[in-house]
Amino acid sequence: MSKLTDNIDKARAASREGFETAREIASEGSLVAREKMSESKARAAALLGEGREKAAERVAATRDVAKKAVARSEETITNSPLAIVAAGAALGVIIGALLPKSKTEGKYVSGAGRKINETAKTAYLAAKDASRDQISEMGLSNDNMRAQFKDLFGKAIDAAKTAMAAAQDAVKDDNQGKK
Repeated sequence: MSKLTDNIDKARAASREGFETAREIASEGSLVAREKMSESKARAAALLGEGREKAAERVAATRDVAKKAVARSEETITNSPLAIVAAGAALGVIIGALLPKSKTEGKYVSGAGRKINETAKTAYLAAKDASRDQISEMGLSNDNMRAQFKDLFGKAIDAAKTAMAAAQDAVKDDNQGKK
């Protein structure tokens, strides 16, 4: 039995050695894994920080651009309110000249047309009052402003007439091509 006991003792010793070796390997593996996780966590935190910084920079840049656009718009409206009103009137004339009128349109859109006209009149009166106030604040004379407005409005009417003539020619050409 002593041989058997010796063999059992040797097997126990070998098992303990194997177990200790496995424990050391597992411990080392665990340390390596913790280090890798720590490095990954640090890289992720750095990337997140960089992303936040870039996003903040982009938001700030967008705000600056928007503020500059608002300032330019306010400056344009403040410095030349009549030009804005005249451009709106000219655009309305051009659009009105280009839109064809038909019985069907009158049947289905006449109510909306009246509403649009009322809204346009309200907007025109508001713009007119605001421009009068602005002109008064600038100390400009009515005669001078009337002359400038007539000139600008005349140019807008000429543009509308040209556009209307071109539209009529295009419709005529289209109708002749279909015959």
